[in-house]
Amino acid sequence: MNALADPLVAAYLNDNFVSTYLKVGAFQIINGQKVGGNVASYFCVPEGGVLHALAGKTDARTLLKEARWAVDIRKSAFALSTEPETGAVNLKKFARQISNAHTERYHAEGRMMSANLPLPASMPRAATQQAQTHWLLAKNPAARLQDVYPTVWRQILNEKLSDLPVERH
Repeated sequence: MNALADPLVAAYLNDNFVSTYLKVGAFQIINGQKVGGNVASYFCVPEGGVLHALAGKTDARTLLKEARWAVDIRKSAFALSTEPETGAVNLKKFARQISNAHTERYHAEGRMMSANLPLPASMPRAATQQAQTHWLLAKNPAARLQDVYPTVWRQILNEKLSDLPVERH
C-alpha cells in the first residue's frame, strides 16, 4: 500500500509539490519494513500554509486524486482572490475560498446535500477522519503546518506525538 511507489503518483507530486517528511510518531523498522505508526499527508503553499491534508494511510489512486484536488483549489482560490488591475492577492479572499472548498468537501463526506449548512462549532468526533480533517481546514484555512499537524495527529488519528528515535531490528 505504498502510494508513493506508484510512478504516476510520484511524477505528479514531483511536478507540483516539494516533498518532505516529519517524523512525529513512534514506529519500528523490522527486516527493512515499517511496523506500527501512522501517516498524514499535507499539501501546502510555499509559505507553509496547509491547503489540504489526508489523515491516515491511503492508496495511490486516492493520494493522486487528493493531490489534484489540492492543486485545483489552490488555482481557483488564487484566481478568485487576485485583483486583475494590480495582480495583488487578497489573502482574506484566498483563505475564504480554501475554507469554502473544505466546507463543501466536509458536507460531501457526510453525504449532506447542502453545503450551505453551517459547520459544527467543534470537531465532529463521530465523523470520518477525512471529514474531521476537512472540518479542521475549513475552520483554519491555509493555517501553518506547525499549527495543523498536532491536531491531525492527536485528535483525528488518535496518536501520540513522539520524538523517540526509530527502532530498527
